[in-house]
Amino acid sequence: MKRTMIALLIGLLASVVLAQKDGDATSGSRAKSFSVGKGGNLEVSTNVGEIHIAPWEKNEVYVRVEGIDEEDLDRLKMSQNGNTVRVTFKPRYSNYGSVRFEINVPSQFNLELKTSGGDLIIAGAINGKIKGTTAGGEIRLGNVDGTVEMTTSGGNVRAGDISGDGYLRTAGGDIDVGKVGGELEVSTSGGDINITSVVKSVSARTAGGEIRVGNVGGEAHVSTSGGDIKMGKVSGRVNMSTAGGNIELKGASGTVRASTSGGDVHLENVTGSIDARTAGGEVDAELIPSGKGSSKLSSSGGKVSVAVPEHVKATIEATIQITDRSRRKSDRY
Repeated sequence: MKRTMIALLIGLLASVVLAQKDGDATSGSRAKSFSVGKGGNLEVSTNVGEIHIAPWEKNEVYVRVEGIDEEDLDRLKMSQNGNTVRVTFKPRYSNYGSVRFEINVPSQFNLELKTSGGDLIIAGAINGKIKGTTAGGEIRLGNVDGTVEMTTSGGNVRAGDISGDGYLRTAGGDIDVGKVGGELEVSTSGGDINITSVVKSVSARTAGGEIRVGNVGGEAHVSTSGGDIKMGKVSGRVNMSTAGGNIELKGASGTVRASTSGGDVHLENVTGSIDARTAGGEVDAELIPSGKGSSKLSSSGGKVSVAVPEHVKATIEATIQITDRSRRKSDRY
C-alpha cells in the first residue's frame, strides 16, 4: 500500500515538472546558460525586442528571452562556438508584441548587439569592446573599460565613462556622455549634447540643440543648427559654429574659429589666434598671441572687445563699416 502511494506521488511530481516545462514554452519564455571564459564574445541579432545586458562575476553567459509567441519559439537560436555565444531571433511576422532579452555576461566581455526595434541597455560596468545598433529605441550604458560604437535611429543615448574611443549617433534624441579616455565622435539630428570631458579629440554635431563639453585634451569640432555652445579648456584647435545661439569657451591652445548667426561670442584664455564672427551679438575675447597667425573678430550688430597681456607686442586694427542705409539714417540727426 505504501509503495503504491509513493509511486503515485512520484508520478504526480513528474507530471507537475513536465507541466511547468510545457508552461514555459507556451508563455514564450526560454532560458539557457553557457560556460565561457573572460574576454569572450556575445553576439545578439533580433528583428524585435529590447536587449538588457547585466555584467556579473561569473564565467557564464545566462540568456533569458521572454514574450515570444509559441509558434515562433523554433526561430529563437542560442548557440556557442568556443568562447563566443550567439543569440538570434527572426520571427515570421514583423508586427510583433513585446520581446525582452535579459542576458548576464562576465564583466570582461565583448558585445555586439543588434535589434530592429527596442532599447539597448547595459546596466553596470563592463570591460570590453561594445558595438550596438537599434532601429528604434534608446541606448543606455554604464561605465565601459574599452571602446564603444552605438547607433540608434530614434532615441536618447546615455553613456557613463568610456576609457577608450567612443562613437555615438542618434537620428532623434539627446546624447549624454561621461568622461572619455580616447577620441569621441557624437551626432544627433535633433537633441542636446552633453559631454563631461574628453582626453583626446572630440567631434560633436546636432541639427537642433545645445552642446556642452568639458575639458578636451585634443582638437574640438562642434556645430549646431540651433542652440548655445559651451566648452571648457581645449588643448588644440577649436572649431565652433551655431546658426542661432551663444558661444562660450574657457580656454584653448591653438587656432580658435567661432561663428554664430545670432548670439554672443565669449572666448577666454586663448593662446594662439582667433577668428570669431557673429551676425547679431557681441564678441568678447581674451587673447595671448602666439605669433603664428593673425586674429579677426567681427560683429554685424554688437560691440567687439579684445584683451591682451600688457607685455605682449601686438598691432590692433579696428574697422567700422557703415552701410548706405545706416549712413542716410544717421545724417538725419
